[in-house]
Amino acid sequence: MKEMRVLKFQVNDPFYNMALDEAVAKSVGKGISPPTLRLYGWWPRAVSIGYFQEVMDVVDMEFCKNQGIEIVRRITGGGAVIHTEGELTYSFIVKDDESIVSRDIEESYKQICSPIINALKKLGLNANFRPINDIEVEGRKISGNAQTRRFGAVLQHGTILISLNYNLLRALKIDVEKFKDKGVKDVSKRVTTLKELGIEISREQLSNALIIEFEKSFNMKPIFIDITEEEKRITIELLSKYKSSTWNFRR
Repeated sequence: MKEMRVLKFQVNDPFYNMALDEAVAKSVGKGISPPTLRLYGWWPRAVSIGYFQEVMDVVDMEFCKNQGIEIVRRITGGGAVIHTEGELTYSFIVKDDESIVSRDIEESYKQICSPIINALKKLGLNANFRPINDIEVEGRKISGNAQTRRFGAVLQHGTILISLNYNLLRALKIDVEKFKDKGVKDVSKRVTTLKELGIEISREQLSNALIIEFEKSFNMKPIFIDITEEEKRITIELLSKYKSSTWNFRR
């Protein structure tokens, strides 16, 4: 049975979170580190924007400044996301050699989202995969996911909403037309949280449930070890990139 390194739930600032994901992807891609499941939270609150997005188009800068919300660009695609203390974020990083996940983009999203769906089902929820990268419960989004393939690795990370202060959605300039296409007029009605669905669970408890389901889905034995000294070094080096306006506000 292959081993899956698990980095237990920790809360970090947004720049460190994105730097560490990239550092681990580089290490896993080179075969230095094993496939890795990382579980984490964000503080302070932040908006992460997709690799190809323009900050001014998708973020309400004044609202974020007033609310102390940081902004960071991901190396993955997808849309802007508000990250708060009411969510659990995961990253799953494996070699890009088809040994664990498919090279087909939609199929790989489905594979990696599968253990999350199974964990939600164990909580009694009717969770389903909605192509290309969402997980829904009763037609409402509870998890969004983003992926990139570089450094010889597949990096997918995403969020599971435990609770949400909907007022914080004002940090995002949301494309209302996008949601109208899905039959939803009010953006807040497009998403849901575990708390709204009657599930009271901590991020640590949900993390443990995900570890079990990732182990089952990918038939990999979890090993609980920390990042390597080299990954720490790369993460520290990358912090300046993720904190820079050159990276975050590039056009």
